[in-house]
Amino acid sequence: MIKRLLAGYVAIVLVLAGALAIPFGIVFAERQREQFAVALERDAVVLATIYEDALQHDLEIVPVPAEAYAQRTGVRVVVVDVEGDSVVDTSDDTPRSFSSRPEIEAALGGERFSGTRYSSTLQEELFVAAVPVASGAHVYGAVRMTVFNDDVEEQVHAMWLSLGLVVVVAVGATAVVAFVVARSVTRPIARLGETAALIAGGDLSARAGIADAPPELAELAATFDEMAERVESLVESQRSFVADASHQLRTPLTAMRLKLENLEADASAEELVALGDVVVEVERLRLVIDQLLELSREGSAGAVPVDVVDVVSQRFSLWEPVAQEGSIALDMRVDDDIVCDAVALPGALEQILDNLIDNALRYTPAGSSVMMSVSTNSRGQCRITVVDSGLGVPGEDLEKIFDRFWRGDIDEPGTGLGLAIVAHLVSQSGGSISATNVPDGGLSVVVTLAASPSI
Repeated sequence: MIKRLLAGYVAIVLVLAGALAIPFGIVFAERQREQFAVALERDAVVLATIYEDALQHDLEIVPVPAEAYAQRTGVRVVVVDVEGDSVVDTSDDTPRSFSSRPEIEAALGGERFSGTRYSSTLQEELFVAAVPVASGAHVYGAVRMTVFNDDVEEQVHAMWLSLGLVVVVAVGATAVVAFVVARSVTRPIARLGETAALIAGGDLSARAGIADAPPELAELAATFDEMAERVESLVESQRSFVADASHQLRTPLTAMRLKLENLEADASAEELVALGDVVVEVERLRLVIDQLLELSREGSAGAVPVDVVDVVSQRFSLWEPVAQEGSIALDMRVDDDIVCDAVALPGALEQILDNLIDNALRYTPAGSSVMMSVSTNSRGQCRITVVDSGLGVPGEDLEKIFDRFWRGDIDEPGTGLGLAIVAHLVSQSGGSISATNVPDGGLSVVVTLAASPSI
């Protein structure tokens, strides 16, 4: 945005400067040429007056005035008699005829001449001024002054250079002012963008807090902060409600579970079956409440370094007997020399692994296996892979498996919150999670955690 504002301001100044400077320069250049011609012609008239008596009365021609003028100005001065022969030439002491020169011809005819012409002798463009040496109607000779046209144009070029410098200074000053103005506008906008990104990343306490912005942006920032505060309040209220509701529901569920267990002591065989079904549903409801409570947690604790291999080994040892009871082989593949230190929320990796292993064992048939493995990628990130031997998930449903309460068309018991909790914890830990179907059958879930800065 700053670049666009700068470009806009500079473009406006360039257009205005061009509209003013170019016509002014053209007029000034013509004026310079005219003034030079007038000055040269005036000086020629002065010299003609000096040499008038000598040419009129055939007196000795003294070249000193012409030479002094030529030395002072760099202009070549030629004085000719009525025949067009030179009597004074500041560039050549040898007398010669100039009668063929158009300016000399015009001056000997009683007319003044000024302008430019090309000299075939010098092969240069000359600026020429010639006046007659006359008394009344009688012409006794002429005075011609010549200077290379480049000398005249140098003055014009110097003028154009001065105008160019003025334009550059104006553009530079405008750019500085435009940058200051643009920064005063874009800095608050950038601050708003940073705050919005923080809120989108989960930091609901972030505020723009812009006080030194233009009134319109300050009002926008205040409205934004007010909106962020209301969002934070609403989210906090929702989390508090879920947490409170979960805690409050635990007590009656526990009491209900105890009463059902007491009833089982005096129940008949048929009643035991019915009571067992009720106990299963109560236990399932308790699990749902516990998982909802987990999802309601803010997860604001900072991520800490964890030894992934060590945690995976611990969870493997814990879940291996459970897998054996279901006639499932739980395998772990970790290279002996691998070092895999990552960052995660405190206790998050244990919960992630517990949910992944539990989910894999639930959908793996007896006699099959579940594989756990740990590896690192090229960026040093830790990859934890859990592969089951189940039926997998239809391709169109792969993106839904991390949604809350999604269970697909499978009749296996569950709440549909296990993988949602895993995705939540992985995200809060700054990692990523993905799932793909295994070609031979089964589902592969890969959790990628950022490497610990200490490694």
